[in-house]
Amino acid sequence: MSYPTIRYSLADVVKCNGKNGARTWIVVHDNIYDVTDYMQQHPGGPEIIDEYAGKDATSGFDEFRHSSDATKILKKYLIGELKDVSIN
Repeated sequence: MSYPTIRYSLADVVKCNGKNGARTWIVVHDNIYDVTDYMQQHPGGPEIIDEYAGKDATSGFDEFRHSSDATKILKKYLIGELKDVSIN
């Protein structure tokens, strides 16, 4: 059985920047991840994730050339997809 994918706008993501008690969401390859509960476990420290909180972290994620294990870990925090905001 498949479940519908939850889609969020970039404005929704921006609100989840980890400040003032907000959750910490990041976008990687148009997928949205709630990494709030992972930040303290991140091998590079929470500051690295905090830099991308509420933003598209794709370039940073790709730059660091994360391992396949890191990609598997990230999948555990998947909460939805970025809405298509392009105008046709």
